Amino acid sequence: MGNEFRNPKLPTAEELESAIEAGIATNIHIPTELRPSDPLHSLPGGLIVLPPNKPCILVPDLHARPNFLYALLLTEFPDLGEPLLSALSNNRITLLFLGDIPHAEGEEAARRWINSYDRALITRDARALLSPEMDEEMGLSLASLLKVMELQCRFPNSVFCLKGNHDNMTNAADHGDFPFYKYADEGRMGAIWLSLRYNPYIMQKLRKYELSLAIAAADCNFCASHAEPAQAISRDSIIAYREHPRVVQALIWTANDEAEEGSVSKSLKAILGSDEKARHSVWFSGHRPISGHFALRAKGQLVQIHNPSLWQIVFVDAESSKADFFLILPDQPKPQKAASLILDPLAR
Repeated sequence: MGNEFRNPKLPTAEELESAIEAGIATNIHIPTELRPSDPLHSLPGGLIVLPPNKPCILVPDLHARPNFLYALLLTEFPDLGEPLLSALSNNRITLLFLGDIPHAEGEEAARRWINSYDRALITRDARALLSPEMDEEMGLSLASLLKVMELQCRFPNSVFCLKGNHDNMTNAADHGDFPFYKYADEGRMGAIWLSLRYNPYIMQKLRKYELSLAIAAADCNFCASHAEPAQAISRDSIIAYREHPRVVQALIWTANDEAEEGSVSKSLKAILGSDEKARHSVWFSGHRPISGHFALRAKGQLVQIHNPSLWQIVFVDAESSKADFFLILPDQPKPQKAASLILDPLAR
């Protein structure tokens, strides 16, 4: 497993297709008690109801960091007494990814994207994207994606992945998605690379997998999505997300200071079922980068956890009362505890 993560090789078309099909099958066969059905489509809806009475690890934007995921699976957390992978095998913990599995961030990623963009621009030939730099970048993305899919398939009742705005490797502009760019023209470049390196059929399968991902998760006193809710979101609209692209957009694209006033508290009330529960609960999100270990917004009810410079996860205890922030250390069996947060905003 170490070599697989540390030196990711591009999967063959057959390997990629098989993995994607398995990921789709897992996503659409999650038990209804964990993913309530969308009545309009007779398919699992957009809400994950996290298994009760188990601790939960939240992983913010992975962004093509397979080494981070590899180290996480081998990490032994204080409350578990065994590596995470063993705890998953023993059904002792839940693992929740908050989306944005592909597309690396940081200086090295920017260099890869910009150099590849410039080369294609100079040559005026899209085939220039079939370069070592793009192979490296997309190889990291696919290695991360395939391992998340593998974990979903291996532990379908314990490992869940929500959709983020970067979980759009075909650069689509539908179902709440938009084409995107950061350093160059990553969305379009990645889609062209996929079509050239593999084929349009693989891209169709990959899009089907992305659209099979849920968009929010709920526990007894917290909810989570890739981004902050842009407006008040109802439970029913999340479940029926295929008919509500605006709801998908509202949970994967929201920038800081873009959400409507009270959107977090109103969404918590709608999903958790009462104003009393909502007042004592929080909403976790990734998407917008932070400095430090977490940032509090929406009167302390939104907890942002994505620091792209850290290998950080959030460990929520079985009672969903406290969150411990841990740094995952390369080649170290134990994590480094960095911070703690009482979830109830009124008890801090």
